[in-house]
Amino acid sequence: MNKKKIIIFKNDATGDLIHSREAIYNIINSNKDKEIILFLSESSKEFSFLFQEKNLSIRFIKNKLTFVDKIKIFLFFFDKHIYKTFILTPKNFYFFLPFIFKKIKFYGVCIEDIDDYNRPNLFLKKYLYKFVINKRNAIFKRQSIFDLQNLLIGKDYNQNYKIDFNHKFKDKYTSDIKDYFHFHINQKKFDKLGWKISDVQILLNELQKYKRKIIITRDIEKNLRNMEYYKKYNIYDFNNSKLINNMSDITLMENVAGKDLYKIIKNAYKVIAFHGMITSFAWMEKKNVMDLYFCEINNWNDYRKYRNSFYEFKPSYKGYDFIIPSNDIHKTIRKMNFFLKK
Repeated sequence: MNKKKIIIFKNDATGDLIHSREAIYNIINSNKDKEIILFLSESSKEFSFLFQEKNLSIRFIKNKLTFVDKIKIFLFFFDKHIYKTFILTPKNFYFFLPFIFKKIKFYGVCIEDIDDYNRPNLFLKKYLYKFVINKRNAIFKRQSIFDLQNLLIGKDYNQNYKIDFNHKFKDKYTSDIKDYFHFHINQKKFDKLGWKISDVQILLNELQKYKRKIIITRDIEKNLRNMEYYKKYNIYDFNNSKLINNMSDITLMENVAGKDLYKIIKNAYKVIAFHGMITSFAWMEKKNVMDLYFCEINNWNDYRKYRNSFYEFKPSYKGYDFIIPSNDIHKTIRKMNFFLKK
């Protein structure tokens, strides 16, 4: 006998996915007798280990839906066993489904933004069984997307669902690294701030006053990689398990992703990174994290956008700290000192 099915759409950036993990688990654990089908972005495939339940299956689609994706999803909904759907990624296409498949209960996160922009529009919104509104047009402090999604589910939150994670590094060098700061390089943000390799070295030297061992990771885009690090620091490449030992207490981990990246964050004493996937993973593990919240504010609308984005995705726990980094690396370090001294 076929089980009833619940569909969850969460095909967006991995950092955003982390803020939905608890809501997804609330759906899974309160529907043990149902089949749960979770649609994730292809870019999150290497982190699908974050969701491990017997009644759950995961399917991968593009973040930006193609015409073919939309046709496949539309045909998929003719399955008569689907009775609930949660739209946690508020893409316009998903909000047309409740209008067509009226026997299915649709729950959705809706958006209100500046210039009276609404997603979905008022006509489509009335076909949702239940919805919450992410008010990006707000001029006041508002609820985080974490809280909103749990309100949509209608379950108690702050359950703190633990991940069953016992991944082991594959060789002795990586296994022996303990008690370190984890610093993540986002070269695009560095370039926008005007931070040069000499500025990064000043920052790393400051970090070493508090913890000698530092593990550096960086974004995968090879065309943005500054190779000056190879002259000064240890280099370990996860692609070939090759170590370049420059007798440094600082190690740059190249080509690290998935479970290896998660374990580096999990094992760190403190994490310093620009706002995004790294800081979200640190939040999951309740690590001490310094969130470098980059802003480009040229007008009032820019200010509102960044302020609302901050409240939308700001974690709430004792170990979380943030600063807005400055073009001046010394000023940035002064802002970080309270975090480093804790």
